[in-house]
Amino acid sequence: MKPAAVALGVGGAMIAGLLAVLAIGGMMLGASKAAGAGAPAGNPSAYAVADIPPEMLVIYRKAAETCPGLSWSVLAGIGSVETDHGRSTLPGVHSGENFAGAGGPMQFLQGTWDAYGVDGDGDGDKDRYDPTDAVFGAANYLCANGAGELEKLRSAIWHYNHSEAYIDDVLARAARYSDAASLTAASATSAAALADNPNLILTDRARADLLAGVVDQRVVDYLAALVVNHQISVSVFKTGHNQFVAGTNRVSNHYSGRAVDIYAVDGVDVSASAEAARAVAEQSLGSAAPLRPDEFGSPWADLEKYPGAFSDSDHADHLHAGWRASVLFGLGFGLVDGRLVLLGAGLQLARAGRRRQCRKHRQTAGVLAGTGAQGQP
Repeated sequence: MKPAAVALGVGGAMIAGLLAVLAIGGMMLGASKAAGAGAPAGNPSAYAVADIPPEMLVIYRKAAETCPGLSWSVLAGIGSVETDHGRSTLPGVHSGENFAGAGGPMQFLQGTWDAYGVDGDGDGDKDRYDPTDAVFGAANYLCANGAGELEKLRSAIWHYNHSEAYIDDVLARAARYSDAASLTAASATSAAALADNPNLILTDRARADLLAGVVDQRVVDYLAALVVNHQISVSVFKTGHNQFVAGTNRVSNHYSGRAVDIYAVDGVDVSASAEAARAVAEQSLGSAAPLRPDEFGSPWADLEKYPGAFSDSDHADHLHAGWRASVLFGLGFGLVDGRLVLLGAGLQLARAGRRRQCRKHRQTAGVLAGTGAQGQP
């Protein structure tokens, strides 16, 4: 049944008390975000164990310890892109240099190596062709460019290779290598600041919803965490989506601004074969509340092992993340048309109802990138 929107006809003191608790909760959330800087390392995923040579996996993890906040999986992502963890037989991997003058398993230019090379194995020699030295040198170089701080990670990788596509590739591989598969809260973010983030691509109506303040703060925080490491393309928040879940009389979370549909990750349309989108799905479902969505639709049926996850033909081309109405003292509150309303009472509001068949609503014209500065050095 549709949760009835009841005007807040309770006593003014109760409303004030509830709003005070909400405000305190918001301050606590902001404090936890400020303390959450640094990329989560996590343990090697099953994919990492299968793909990375055991000796290289040990080196990546040890080298990351020299740069607090840098995940070993980022080093592994670079090693994978550059030389397949040193297994490539192309010129410049084991000896000599490639056409660009780079050498070794982490592909250092000689000048960069002279400045940032490390004797990682302690044998008295800094050798860019030695896997241990090379990976420790890469950690040193990334750390010198701010990789220990989550907000500066993309910039640090850009120093390694001046290509946005390269950065996206490294981070997508890193996400698959770590079983952390969880998101880390970004620093406190407003809807306006998020709208200006260059890694967030919005349709006209999605941008309008975000700037109008109709998008739930949990959705804002979720996207802020995603855009640290990915370019995220959003088709719809509220405007353009049906009020009810298709084929039912249940009100969609989109209607209250508590849901988002993502049609592309890192410039690649969502599909069953899109690796970056798969990594985002796994991170989303592996996260802790409030970053973890209450419901999550995707093209991958095997992810239904996670609570609230579902897959069907309607979600073959986008990711759907939604949150239930906030429950406080047994009462469900939410924003409807910009007003705080009581949506219902009782523990039934805490049940995770799958919002299936939420249609993808990609606007065919007027897709706008964020207008913020790219921040390249």
